[in-house]
Amino acid sequence: MKPDVLDAPAGHAPETFTWPLGIDRSLGVPVGTQLRGQLEYGIACGDIPRGARLPSVRELSQELGVAHMTVAGVYKELLGLGLIITSRGRGTFVADAPQPPPGPDPARLTRLLTDTLVQAEGEGYSLRQISEAMSALIARGARPPQNGVSVLLVGLFADATRSYAADVQAALPAGDRVQAVTLDDLRSGRALEGAQNADVVLALAHRLAETRALLPGWEVIPLGFIPSQRTRAALAALDPLTRLAIVATFEEFLPTFLGGVRRFAPHVSAIQATHLNAENLQTVLDGCDVAIYATGSETVRTLMPYRPAFEYRYIVDPRGIEELVLPAVAAQRTPQNRARKELS
Repeated sequence: MKPDVLDAPAGHAPETFTWPLGIDRSLGVPVGTQLRGQLEYGIACGDIPRGARLPSVRELSQELGVAHMTVAGVYKELLGLGLIITSRGRGTFVADAPQPPPGPDPARLTRLLTDTLVQAEGEGYSLRQISEAMSALIARGARPPQNGVSVLLVGLFADATRSYAADVQAALPAGDRVQAVTLDDLRSGRALEGAQNADVVLALAHRLAETRALLPGWEVIPLGFIPSQRTRAALAALDPLTRLAIVATFEEFLPTFLGGVRRFAPHVSAIQATHLNAENLQTVLDGCDVAIYATGSETVRTLMPYRPAFEYRYIVDPRGIEELVLPAVAAQRTPQNRARKELS
């Protein structure tokens, strides 16, 4: 896949983002995998903002003590995923989120109504008759449409995807509906019919390229995520003497997962971190009092049935719903789009 290259825009370049990246060599995860996971996770969850300038390959290599080729390889992977872009003479940036569709032009509406008014007066109708007719038309048009907007949310794990869909559903007007499907559903063809009938498609920000490949021709909107209030509260409530185990589903996200746990449970010092496919998984679980596992690692519960374990759960970032999802859904209510749906 050819990397995106942009011409340098006018104005001041944004400052280099200084999100605290780090390499933890005690985790047994390759340094390139750690770096890619931290950048991918940070972008997907909004910790690294859209449009932020990333350090150059040389700068990041020197800062982390990582080989130049390792950093270059990570950047190449993220370019291929569409998470970052390069700009001639300026550097590497987090890709911008898609712009919400522009709203209707008020000036054009004024012109349309003026033309209609002039034509009606020219045919002999009084202003009162025109006003009454217009009021009646507006009253009829104010009724809610019979068919709401159909939103497709594509996730990775079924249970979590249904939860994310519920987050989006709660923000939509009555009559709109959100269907939750997974990438595996699309790959197997089980959800293709529902996808074809969707008006708006949403995807996990770090799985955007995969979703677009499975739904060619669709404009897919990336969703960001933040830790849920329940997750933050559970971590804050841990006893300081707790021996804590954390289990990531994917090893590349282990350093970031560990950082998130430490962020909300800074008072807990005895922490062992591993991932679902690690050889030491059972050993780590046997030595803990409490385990925290990432979405997709629910099997941890069966591996330690008599001790507490809970999921580090996320919710859809409300900012993304407000800034991207709601405008995209509103755009589907235009007369042109409603007519297209009725004809399809």
